[in-house]
Amino acid sequence: MPFAQRIVALVAATLLAAGGLTAEAAAHPRAAHAADLDQPASVLLLIVQPHSATPRSRVLLCGPSGGDHPAAATACRTVAGVDGDLATLTIDPDTLCTLEYAPVTVRAFGFWGDRPVTHTRTFDNRCALLRETGDLFAF
Repeated sequence: MPFAQRIVALVAATLLAAGGLTAEAAAHPRAAHAADLDQPASVLLLIVQPHSATPRSRVLLCGPSGGDHPAAATACRTVAGVDGDLATLTIDPDTLCTLEYAPVTVRAFGFWGDRPVTHTRTFDNRCALLRETGDLFAF
């Protein structure tokens, strides 16, 4: 089994055990779109930790897109746009957000193609998170 597939299986098994992924979502990822076939086979575990709330996690599979992410195809295109370098994401810098301080920390672990991805960032609030990352952490 190729290394990337082993990582996907490990992440899916971990989320199944923790209750963060249903057996149906693991067994039947979303159907591939034609545009997804140009992307490298990749897997990311995405975690959103709002201040003083329970963290949420999703598995994002790309090339073809799938996993249990609610907008997998859009999220894969977002990551492909920065070639897996999540630190360079800037989706909509013109969106205005309030100055409310309700920190949200996001984490991403996995592989974009053959390259490891590890990303952690804290945003002042959910609006700032969505402004910078689009649909990637919108779950």
